[in-house]
Amino acid sequence: MGRNKKFNQEQVLAEIGKLFVKYGFNATSLDDIVKCTGLLRGSLYSTFGSKQGMFVSALKLSLKGENNQVSWGLLIIAMLEVAPRNNMVRDIVQQWYKENKSANVAELIGLQLLKHGGIIEGGQ
Repeated sequence: MGRNKKFNQEQVLAEIGKLFVKYGFNATSLDDIVKCTGLLRGSLYSTFGSKQGMFVSALKLSLKGENNQVSWGLLIIAMLEVAPRNNMVRDIVQQWYKENKSANVAELIGLQLLKHGGIIEGGQ
């Protein structure tokens, strides 16, 4: 019989999402995630399955909420680092785009990419 999970998944995913935005998917290590969340590797793996599972869960959660620097940052990381080689993430981003393309989203993505890269003020 498994133990009850004694942490708030949404809070943990919010923290994990911030790490991915700060370092990118590839440069975020499991050690970074363990240190940031204070959770054991086993708890993280049993809940999310993998680092990719953590990223996907954080991305999905952020896309349900309001657009903020973390949600934009996760979208950018998804598009640049993960979607080119991961069909599930590509599908998530494509679905989000279809649902939001009437909101001049291409221009917003460009603006957020400039902010994310520190090119203009308002980045990380």
